[in-house]
Amino acid sequence: MNFPDNSPYSQKDVSKNTYFTVKTLFIIMAKFSAEELLQAYAMGERDFRGLDLRGVSLFDTNLGDADFSDSNLENAYLPYCQLNRIVATATNLRQSELGDAQLYQANLAAADLEGARMMRVNLRSANLEQANLAGANLQGADLRSANLRQANLQGANLQQANLEQADLTGTQVQRCNFFRATGVDLSHAMCDATTICPDGHFYG
Repeated sequence: MNFPDNSPYSQKDVSKNTYFTVKTLFIIMAKFSAEELLQAYAMGERDFRGLDLRGVSLFDTNLGDADFSDSNLENAYLPYCQLNRIVATATNLRQSELGDAQLYQANLAAADLEGARMMRVNLRSANLEQANLAGANLQGADLRSANLRQANLQGANLQQANLEQADLTGTQVQRCNFFRATGVDLSHAMCDATTICPDGHFYG
């Protein structure tokens, strides 16, 4: 991570008050608090790769264009946050709260979002290729033009979601609930008799 020269995080891990080099921070996956994250972002930092942000709690906060690749945000509380165009490839977001968050054009390829709560989230034009969304709650989500190729949506709730022009090629949708979802094209998805179609009937 490259912090600005005047950032305190380029010299030490504030939470432990112990001095480290930036190289060491990379190795140990530095633990960041919400306050430290916001301060670094306000100072112009956008590179938050490989950080330990488990359980971070932020509400209606702008973190757009930041890079959280390979970071750990398990159980993060981020409702209504502005996360447009973030990069979160291979990021751990299991059991996170992202209800009503803005993730327009976000890159979440191979991210782990199992069990995430994402009601009414804006994922328009987002990249979710090979992401794990098993058991996620995406009720009312905006997934227009989203890339969901080879993603895992097993057991996910997509009731009333908008999937117009979303790519579900090779997507696992067993036990997935699409009731009253719009624009759903399952022709190239991996469905079975447990998949609930937009009309409320089981697939097949």
